[in-house]
Amino acid sequence: MVKFFTNKKVKITLLILSSLFVLSLILIVFLPKKSIIESVKRQIATTFVYEYIPNQNIDVTTTEAYKKKDSLYLDFRKNYRFPIQIIGYNNFSDSSKIILISEPPPKLEIDSLHSIFNKFTHQIEIKKHKIGYDGFVKDIVIILSNATNENIENLLKKLTKELFYSAYKPFTINLSQNEKKVFFSKSNLDYQITLSEFEEWFLNEQEEFTPYNDSTESLTIQEILSKKRVGVFFSKLPGFVAWSIDKHQDLLNQIENIRPFTLDADLILGAFSDSNILVIIGREREATVQELPPLRIETITLLASITKKELSQSLDINDFLAGKMSNGHDWCPTYLSNELENTELGDLLTLTDIILKDWSESGTIKENYYRYPHPSYYPFDKPLFKKLGLNELVYNWNTNDAMYAIDYDSVTIYTLNRTGSLPVSYFNSQERSYSIGAKYENRAYRYFATLNNCDLVRVVQYTALYQLFIDNNIQYSGNPHSVYPKNKPYLLLKPTLTLLEILKNLSQADIDKISDSIARKHFNEIHKERILEQITKDEINYHFQTTDDNKIKIFDNFLKNYKREMASEFNSIKRLLANLNEDDFKKLARQLAYPRGTSKYTKENYQIYLKSRTVNSLLRSIGKNNLPLLGVDLKNIKDYFSNSLSQNSAKYLKTPSLIITFNDFYTTGGHNLSSKISRVKNSSHYKRNYGTGGDFPRSESTPPPISEKPKSPTTTPPRPTTSTAKKGSSSSTGKETQKKQTTTKASTTARSRGSVISNSPRTQRGF
Repeated sequence: MVKFFTNKKVKITLLILSSLFVLSLILIVFLPKKSIIESVKRQIATTFVYEYIPNQNIDVTTTEAYKKKDSLYLDFRKNYRFPIQIIGYNNFSDSSKIILISEPPPKLEIDSLHSIFNKFTHQIEIKKHKIGYDGFVKDIVIILSNATNENIENLLKKLTKELFYSAYKPFTINLSQNEKKVFFSKSNLDYQITLSEFEEWFLNEQEEFTPYNDSTESLTIQEILSKKRVGVFFSKLPGFVAWSIDKHQDLLNQIENIRPFTLDADLILGAFSDSNILVIIGREREATVQELPPLRIETITLLASITKKELSQSLDINDFLAGKMSNGHDWCPTYLSNELENTELGDLLTLTDIILKDWSESGTIKENYYRYPHPSYYPFDKPLFKKLGLNELVYNWNTNDAMYAIDYDSVTIYTLNRTGSLPVSYFNSQERSYSIGAKYENRAYRYFATLNNCDLVRVVQYTALYQLFIDNNIQYSGNPHSVYPKNKPYLLLKPTLTLLEILKNLSQADIDKISDSIARKHFNEIHKERILEQITKDEINYHFQTTDDNKIKIFDNFLKNYKREMASEFNSIKRLLANLNEDDFKKLARQLAYPRGTSKYTKENYQIYLKSRTVNSLLRSIGKNNLPLLGVDLKNIKDYFSNSLSQNSAKYLKTPSLIITFNDFYTTGGHNLSSKISRVKNSSHYKRNYGTGGDFPRSESTPPPISEKPKSPTTTPPRPTTSTAKKGSSSSTGKETQKKQTTTKASTTARSRGSVISNSPRTQRGF
């Protein structure tokens, strides 16, 4: 029997070789030598079922791909000016190819790419694209001399695995199709799904899911939790994707599930958890990657590695040596929590902070280097700063009531308040966090959330993951690859010390001269017009005419008083600085240079803080654009700050260290990302107008404290409705009756699943 099969195999092999020999003779007659060799190689590869590698003896620099790589890259970055992580591909008529990896994850090593492409003649180039004033992203362009479509398919699988820990659905964009980033989606991205709706859809109606790689199995959310199933699941009826995480296992050991979820889910809507499993529910992808690119694995694992309960970002326009330069433009450092420096999320928070300030001010705050597209309308009828008539204004994104949760005995349900944006806060000053009013904040929240701005939506998704990870103790022990510039915090200490020394050592003649210059400049730029307006009002009210001589006297008296007050303020600061010992002088400089550095609020630190306020008051009186009168140029300080941070170990992404704006005021912006989730006792009546985009007053949206957990909802259909249930049924215990009442009450406020989330078929259920 063995001999028979052996002889049979030999015969088949001889037959194949004979056929190839005959084919070769035919080719010799009709084809050139090189073509013959390649044709034979291809035929052998096809016959013995292995990958055919075409001729690689081709100089990369002679290919079409090489000649067009720069123009294709420039077109790509023209269409995607802001950060995006994606693989681009282009094929050329000479069989050369370009593969573009934009903003690869920081774990990627160039040697790994050479290993993937080692069978092909290739060239790898790193391109740098500027983001903001001095930030950047780096992209990798790979040129292949000669490759088939099959080669590319196999290479993309390997590349996707290397980049994203999974070869699941390798996805590329065609670089020659000139597609562009979408900033404002035409479809709805602002979902306001309630806890009662999640309870109804997933627990009471028991939405069914199947593993993404096995459509034969069917599981409910309750079964995924109870059976401790980990992975990614599709709802049987199109609409949802679930990512199940083992809370007791390091996310590093479950990392291969992240990419399938972020590819197939474009919005995070909420979650379920018990003592063992966290199940995150996403909307099955409807948006294109131009609208909502997949969330990045390195950002998700970074969030899982963070144990801090608060993250922050700010544009510190009111810092001591930030502000208006002599050219009329303002500069300020960007502040990011250490973990966010040189990360995608840090870049995103800075960008959306600029959006908050600019659009709240009706597009009047121009950022010189971002040039973000503006919306078709703004939240207020005039710039908010002018509308309110304040001297100072703080703009903040925050997480107050951004996510709600209800804790039952056996399961916790989470849903986002809105997916369109984070809530907005406006404070009257940086030091006194008093809201200017819920009317303005609610209006702004509704405005930003309903813009369907893709970057604001992305911030909400990452914030949701951060809160869910902290709340469920999800951990990641791998390398988060965050690169914090350790020299940034007290970088302005040296120029601050220099300015304080100048103020301390001013002579009286210097003070008089500088005070006179400042008084005259402020008079001509601001006060003269105001004085004339007041004179006109007085003439109308009191029926008299002011002569030109009297006007000159009024002007002279104003200038004299202004100069005297200015000189008095200079002398006061000079005395303050002269009375400080060397140690306190340095402490004052540190407080001014980096106020965040004060960790202990002792009596001594408070006194230093009060002195810093006095010095800051003098700088506001001077006007920072007038600091050249003291021999200090803010442009030089800005350049020094940026240049000192230019050399860092950021691999593929550096967040901007500062921003330049025009027409800014005494304003500060930022993000306060808290891991705190608003917990409620009732899943139905904790907020209002969830389906109409209405306002959520702070007094009504703040949940009461929870004294005990509510009972778990019923999860076994069919469930009788209130109109058909029999009273006093012998099969119902008191506890069961209570559960039915709870879920019946919840269901009365719940919209149908299909009216909220489309159940129309998705193409290939993802990409």
